[in-house]
Amino acid sequence: MTRWIARAVAGASLAAAFYALLIERVRIRLDRFTVTVNKPGIPHDGLTILHLSDLHLRANDPVQALKLASLQSLLAGENYDLVALTGDLIHNAAGAPAALAFVESLRPRLGGFSCPGNRDYWESGFSALFCDRSTETGRLHLAGIREIARRLEGFGRRVLRNERASLHTIANDVPAMHAALAERGIQPLVNRAVHLRTDEVDLWIAGVDDFSQGHPDLNAALREIPTGRLLILLSHNPDIWLDPRARQADLVLAGHTHGGQMRLPLVGALYTQGTHLTRHRPAGWFRRGSSHMFVSRGVGESFPLRFGARPQAVVIRLVAGNPATDGSG
Repeated sequence: MTRWIARAVAGASLAAAFYALLIERVRIRLDRFTVTVNKPGIPHDGLTILHLSDLHLRANDPVQALKLASLQSLLAGENYDLVALTGDLIHNAAGAPAALAFVESLRPRLGGFSCPGNRDYWESGFSALFCDRSTETGRLHLAGIREIARRLEGFGRRVLRNERASLHTIANDVPAMHAALAERGIQPLVNRAVHLRTDEVDLWIAGVDDFSQGHPDLNAALREIPTGRLLILLSHNPDIWLDPRARQADLVLAGHTHGGQMRLPLVGALYTQGTHLTRHRPAGWFRRGSSHMFVSRGVGESFPLRFGARPQAVVIRLVAGNPATDGSG
């Protein structure tokens, strides 16, 4: 009986690993929500936002290619006014061509906007343990075994405590990426805001820098926005929600957590990327007063596994009316 149970457990574990590695990662969802805002500036038929986060694009990844094909199929025929990209567009510098090619396929009616994430600044991972970020080339070198062990131990300790954690890192060319996005119609919003005004639309869109690798300045991002105006705020890290000034925004869009990426029954998310969100609620809708925040589960992964946290793209429709009746959850 013991041997049979051991075999059953081993078989179930193998099946779960196969599912997490090759199945759930590709099963991307396109979710739809409606948020009601009691402010002027929204067209009579609403304003539609395509929110994408944490694509983590790499080079020559077959699972990623399947996922992007699925995502583009889901988006085919979709009509949306705005695109909001909330960081971690790339997993490493080699993923930039795939990221820019995907961005070119997006067709917002009014414009696209982005804010940077931690991965947009640095490549971080086990391979980077053997790279020297102190040199301009970031060349591979055989780091001392003791040093690697020290870094791994510290990383594991922070993950268990659900604190912010990363491995050794290599810098990316962030200004070049921002310039390439701007050439493709995506405005990077790094501690600044833009006023979007047409015959039917009158709103502000602001974005802040990444919390862990950048220099976020919410005061600078909100400085020019008049009180009481319709405002959408982009932040890669949902920790922006801890700042009372963020409640000036009618809608905050964030990512970073990947919905926990690995969520087990009863336990919840094994790791929430070190934010204030709990293991049992690492993504989804949050609300304070009239301000809503949506934290996306994201499209990609920091490591190639997903379980209980399917990748996600989101279409959010803003409509004018009584916020008590909205469908944001």
